[in-house]
Amino acid sequence: MRTLVSELVSVLEAESALIKELVEILQGDQTRIIKQDIEGLENSNRHKEERVLRFQALEESRLGLTGRLGEALGLLPDDMRVSTICPRLGPEGKELEQAAEKLRALVGSFNELVAISRGFLEQSILGIRGLLCLIQTLRTPEPQTYDASGRFEPLAPPDAMAVRREV
Repeated sequence: MRTLVSELVSVLEAESALIKELVEILQGDQTRIIKQDIEGLENSNRHKEERVLRFQALEESRLGLTGRLGEALGLLPDDMRVSTICPRLGPEGKELEQAAEKLRALVGSFNELVAISRGFLEQSILGIRGLLCLIQTLRTPEPQTYDASGRFEPLAPPDAMAVRREV
C-alpha cells in the first residue's frame, strides 16, 4: 500500500508542476496580448495544449491509483477520493494530504488567473468593437440633403460593415 501512496503523491506533485507551468504561461499571455505578439500567442497556445494533454494523462493515472488505493482500503466506489483516503491511512496519509492540498491551492490560483485573463480579453474585445463603431461613424456617405420634413436624406446608402463576434 505504501507503494500506491508514493505513486499517488508523485502523480499529484507532477500535476502541481504542470499547473504552475500553465499559470506562468497565462501570466505571459497578458503581456503578449498587450504587445500584440501573435507569434508568441501561437507558441503559448501550443505549450498550453501540450501541458493540458500531459495533465489529462496524469489525471487518468491519479484516478486509477485512487481507485486501487480505495479498493485496498475497502472503500465504496463513490468514496474513492484522496480526501477520503488520507484519514484512513493515518500517519502514512500526511504526505498525500499535503500534496493534494498543494494541488488544490494551485488549481484555485489557476482558476482565478483564468477569470482575470477572460476579463482582460473581454475588455480588449470591447475596445476593438468601440473602435469599429467609431470608424463606422467616421465613414460618411456622399453629401446629404434635407427632405421635405427637414431630416437628412442620404443620397446613397452607406456601404455595409460587418462586425463578427468570436467566442
